[in-house]
Amino acid sequence: MRNPKAKMEICWSAEIIASNMDLLTEILLCTPAKSLLKFKCVSKRWHSLISDPKFCINHARCQRMLNRTADALMLSNCCKSTPEFQLVPLEHCIRVPFFDYFNVSEVIIRHSCNGLLLCYCKLMLDKPEYVKTKQMKNGGRSEFRYLVCNPTTKQHKILSLPKPAYLSLSLAFDPLISPYYKVVCICKGNSSGQTFQIDVYSSETESWSLLPILFTMPLGMTYSNGVFLDGSVHWYSYAETSLYFHIDSLSIKQMPMPFMFSWEGMDWDIMYFGESRGHMHLVLTKDRSSLQFDVFEMEFEYTGWSLSYRVNLQSMRMMFPELTWNFINKHTVFSVLSIIQGKKDEEKKAVIFVDGRAMSYNLFDGTSIKICDLEPRPGHFDYARVPWHYEGCQAFAYFQSLVSV
Repeated sequence: MRNPKAKMEICWSAEIIASNMDLLTEILLCTPAKSLLKFKCVSKRWHSLISDPKFCINHARCQRMLNRTADALMLSNCCKSTPEFQLVPLEHCIRVPFFDYFNVSEVIIRHSCNGLLLCYCKLMLDKPEYVKTKQMKNGGRSEFRYLVCNPTTKQHKILSLPKPAYLSLSLAFDPLISPYYKVVCICKGNSSGQTFQIDVYSSETESWSLLPILFTMPLGMTYSNGVFLDGSVHWYSYAETSLYFHIDSLSIKQMPMPFMFSWEGMDWDIMYFGESRGHMHLVLTKDRSSLQFDVFEMEFEYTGWSLSYRVNLQSMRMMFPELTWNFINKHTVFSVLSIIQGKKDEEKKAVIFVDGRAMSYNLFDGTSIKICDLEPRPGHFDYARVPWHYEGCQAFAYFQSLVSV
């Protein structure tokens, strides 16, 4: 039989917490963003508190300090007929809203940064007409545009690019540094294309600023996969050095690459370049069919790269004999989707794509577990008859966030 006195004490305690705004705020700051969106319906006061921009940015800062590991990975490697993406959950079972809340028919994710996404979309300017068979009578007017969106809150902002010709755009946002985000654009500095410039968009001023600095790129620099870390956007190259752009000082600086690029260069395949919990990682291999790769980590103050792990996935192959590694095509045997830095060294793992599955490989002890099955992509078959078509695709980190765009 329940104790009515204890029940009254619980109700009384809940009432005290609900009436104390400071205490309530502290509790809600530690609550996941998706739960807070539901809590808006509790009362007008809760709705007002959770909708306050100051609360939203404080929540983002608190969440970033409490949990700096992504909730999930979103996979994207080409246009899709519907605005939705395959999801690889990392922490727990989570579902990211589809991109059906803005009027687009095709979406490509270009960059992700602490809860915000930079997307390239086919924006529908008017709604198409449908006949009784539910087929489109006309496609409607459309145009491709860039936009920044928060998939948790379903907010988005369309960007107007400063120049028609650009090479890449990267998102830069850290709530611990600033409540505003920036978009870093690499564009040509002259007609010959031998020099380049940086154009920066600020959400604070809602304007672009073209920097007067002209620079040249190292040989084999890949400027489409920027990584934001410690207030800078980084790019990798197949030369001895690469570049990074420091946001606050508005300066281009050199970043060393692993030593083997000075004499072997293109013999190595860069499988992954990214960051997790403040650590920048680079994954290299010479032959994917050997199931071996090396994990490098950037040292303090860009003094160089250190070899953290030398991995052989033969243990995963033995543990999961049902996996088909597609040795017909040595370039698509497997892919490294992400390196996840745990709170402890023994929690560090690599997320691997192989044979239609997302697998987790513990870099510390070499154990493997299955994360999820990926859905085949209709109409996408390579010559080796692999239907998933996620080999070599980018995986974008998804964080729940209330930050406004």
